[in-house]
Order: sequence, then structure tokens, then C-alpha cells
Amino acid sequence: MSISSLSLWQQDQNFWYQGRQRDRVLAAQSTLISDMAALMTNQAIGLSSIANQKALARVNSQIAAEQKKLAAASGSGSTSANPPAPKPATAIGTIPITTSTPLSTLRIPPNGAIAVSDGTNTTTYSSTGTDTVADLIGAINANVAGNAYVSATLNGQGKLVITAKNTKESITVSGTFAPAVGFGPGNQTFHPTTGTTAAASTSNSAAASSSTAAKGITTSNANKAAGALQSINAAEAVTTAASLLSSSGAGGNIVNLLA
Repeated sequence: MSISSLSLWQQDQNFWYQGRQRDRVLAAQSTLISDMAALMTNQAIGLSSIANQKALARVNSQIAAEQKKLAAASGSGSTSANPPAPKPATAIGTIPITTSTPLSTLRIPPNGAIAVSDGTNTTTYSSTGTDTVADLIGAINANVAGNAYVSATLNGQGKLVITAKNTKESITVSGTFAPAVGFGPGNQTFHPTTGTTAAASTSNSAAASSSTAAKGITTSNANKAAGALQSINAAEAVTTAASLLSSSGAGGNIVNLLA
């Protein structure tokens, strides 16, 4: 059939039909090209992420190792700025008892005495013959003028514990029958724990300074040490490879590839 045999209307319909067909083909091609471009971009980002993650993991492990070394060096060379707080004297008996234990079963006879002193005042308890450990503890804890400034209780193991009420006084448990409640020879005098770590640390620092001077360390070397300390402090602030990149201004796309 020749074109001349078709009506103008039919020719017009054919033209628009062919145009729509071309548009659909072009649209499909455009979509395919866009999808392929997206896939290639995702592949590049994925491969970069894998490579960067491995690199960051390796650097993070190296940073952690260096931080351990710095912590060890800092711990061995630093002085204690906050010495341990002093602790009150604490006397702990060696014999398990209970509050209901009669003193007579501990071989403490009537008028058998146990004395507790804080160095200034003394609490002296004499058994009645029918009393118990609870009576002894009550007498020690009694807030009576002239009594030792201490408190008494039983710990989880049932042993008598006598604690000073301040961090200055020592405790002495004496008397013929003190061993009956766990305070025999060698376990009768107790002192507070003072914060001596600072003094020892200062002494060590002084000894180190003397040793340094004896070895002829120059001012130049001291300045180098100060610079090294600043570098150490700066390094301690870097905790991850990502923060290392960011702090150096190189974070950019390298870190963003992990997103």
C-alpha cells in the first residue's frame, strides 16, 4: 500500500504512534543508563568502604596499643596528686563469736576484764558471770564520758571489730581476757592508715630529680622532654582513626565513604 493511498488522518496517526514508540525506547535507555551509573557508584563506594574500614581498624588497633604504652609510662612516672584518704584504726578479732555467746563459755570468769583504749580514754568492761558478747559490745559503744572514742560490732565472719571514730587515734585492746575475744599477743594494737603515698611519691620525685641532675641532663633535654609530654597529651586526645583524620583536616570524603 503506498503512502498516497492513506488518508492524511491515518498518516498523522502513524507519525504520532512512531514518535511514542521512540519516546518509550529512549526512556527505557535513559533508565538503564541511570541504573548502571548508580550501580557503578555503589560498587565504588562499597569497595572504598571495605578498604577504608580495614585501614581504620588497623590504625585503631595501633592507637589502642600506643595508648596502653602511654598509660603504662604515665602510671610509672607520675606522682600522686590525690593521696589516699586516711582511714581510722580498726581492730579485728581472730575468734568467731555471736552476740548471744555467753562470756563464760569464752572462759571469761566473773570480774574478768577487757580494756579498750584510744590512747587517751579507756573503756574497761568487767564480766558479771551471766553476760554475753552483746553486753560487751554495748559497753564499748556506750557514749559515756571517759570511755574510748570507738565503736564495736561483729563483721560478716562473726569477729569482733572495734573502730576508732576519728583518723588520729590508735586502738589498744588489752586485759588478761582480751585473747578470749580474739585480741591476743600480736593482735592488740592498731593504728590509723594515713595518706603517706604523697610523701613517698614526693620522695621518689626528689630522688629522680637528684638522679637526673647527677646524670647531667641539660636544659635542652628538659625542654625536649616537655615537648614530648605535650605530644603525648595531644596523642591521648585522639581515640580513633576517624578523629585522627578529622583533626588533621583529612576527614572529608575518606570518612564519608563509610556512610
